[in-house]
Amino acid sequence: MKYIIKYAFISLALLTASCDNISENDRYIKVEATKAERTVLLEDFTGQNCVNCPAAHRTIEALEQQYGSHLIAVSIHAGHFGIPADNKRYTGLMQPEGRIYNDRYGIEDYPSGIIDGKIPVLNPDQWATAVYDDLSVKTPLMIDIHADLDRDTNLISIDCSLSTSESLGGKLIVWIIESGIVARQEDINEGRIHDYIHNNVFRACVNGVDGNNVTVQPGSSLDLSYSIPLKDTSTEKWIPENLAVVAFLSDASGVVQAAKVPVSTSDNH
Repeated sequence: MKYIIKYAFISLALLTASCDNISENDRYIKVEATKAERTVLLEDFTGQNCVNCPAAHRTIEALEQQYGSHLIAVSIHAGHFGIPADNKRYTGLMQPEGRIYNDRYGIEDYPSGIIDGKIPVLNPDQWATAVYDDLSVKTPLMIDIHADLDRDTNLISIDCSLSTSESLGGKLIVWIIESGIVARQEDINEGRIHDYIHNNVFRACVNGVDGNNVTVQPGSSLDLSYSIPLKDTSTEKWIPENLAVVAFLSDASGVVQAAKVPVSTSDNH
């Protein structure tokens, strides 16, 4: 992958649920070793009442344009600027799990970001450098995801396949995110925007806040399956065409590798 010169790009960026029961013997399939390309996970801690957060969203857009599929951004609404998803007056985007992640990192200022699950907490003008640096870190792991919505049952089925060139272990965490959500947002320049478009919004943990403990051996793939019902309530309605699944393996050093795939529906097969 080719990059624009590091510091020139930084200047530009600143401007602008449950795991199916699978026997251990059936989880591993012999595969040929292939080269894994790095994908960086950016957790954006944000809030609808945070007037400075729209500028951070624009920074994410610039990073996404630069790095494409090698960057996965997830906007986690949390903290005192967040509006809970069960709010009956406004469309809220803050999930209980998001508050748990927020508190674990000790985040008190918004917007803030975590790159590949590693401390320190960074402000948006530090994200470009951190993403650039982590993209150069080699990873032995590949994650392949398939996600399909059954329109009859409204159940999202997710298959994850992990393969590696060296033995490793950690926690596999699977999330649902959604883009194109129209909901209010406070902005330092424009005030309250009632039809703000929220992207990459954290919606749910598929396999729990801490995910599953997994071990992946070289020469084999570890295959795991999950499912989660499509949410459709009076306060929270997921639009299937706007959903994606994010999966990442994390160990004591941070995120080893991440992957993202849109949820396939009968309309987009």
